Amino acid sequence: MQTINWIEIGFEFGSFLAISYLIFYQGFLKSFGRKIVELATVERLTTIQENVKQEFNEKIESYKMDLSAQLAEKIEPLKSELTKNNISYQIEYGHLHQKRGEVILELYQKLQELHGAMAHWTARMHPIIEDAEKEAEERHVRVSRALNDFQYYYIAHKLFFAKSFCKSIDDIFESYWKLAYDFGFKSNALEKRSLTPEFIKEYIEETSKISKEIRDKFPSKIEEIEDEFRKILGVKVEGHSIK
Repeated sequence: MQTINWIEIGFEFGSFLAISYLIFYQGFLKSFGRKIVELATVERLTTIQENVKQEFNEKIESYKMDLSAQLAEKIEPLKSELTKNNISYQIEYGHLHQKRGEVILELYQKLQELHGAMAHWTARMHPIIEDAEKEAEERHVRVSRALNDFQYYYIAHKLFFAKSFCKSIDDIFESYWKLAYDFGFKSNALEKRSLTPEFIKEYIEETSKISKEIRDKFPSKIEEIEDEFRKILGVKVEGHSIK
């Protein structure tokens, strides 16, 4: 019967444990070493990244400051020139606006005179002060003068107004001129008493119609022009500018 050598078995088992430990420990050390290297690399990369970011930000700030200084150096002369031009423009515009105001006032007065002369001339009845014929001629002369004064002044100064607004003034003047011509022609024919009864009746009706149109329709047209004048002048009504 063979005897079991417990010492030899114990030695071999111990050797196995030792070798297994060494193999495990070496693997652990290698793994641990790799972890250490990785952590060191990440930390180093993080440091490098922060340094690069900080340097980049510093250079950006420096560049922005230099750029701002360069822009300020170039912009200041432009701002100064713009300020001078703006002052010149305000002076010129102020003078133009003042002149336009003078033109508007004069033109408005001539428009009111034209309307007053037309309304007086075309009225169906006139009180006789001294001489009926002379006074009738004076009314006719007043209308002719008012038409000419308004037309000549307006044509000479229409550059102060927009084309769309000029059309409104053209329309009202043409209406006055046409009605003045028609009224004058028919009134003169009635005074000569050379018409047939039919024409007399027709001319009386038409002159009466002209008189009514001047009295009833033209004030609203004049009011529209007044509002446009106020808008140009920037006149305020009840605390608000007309727009």
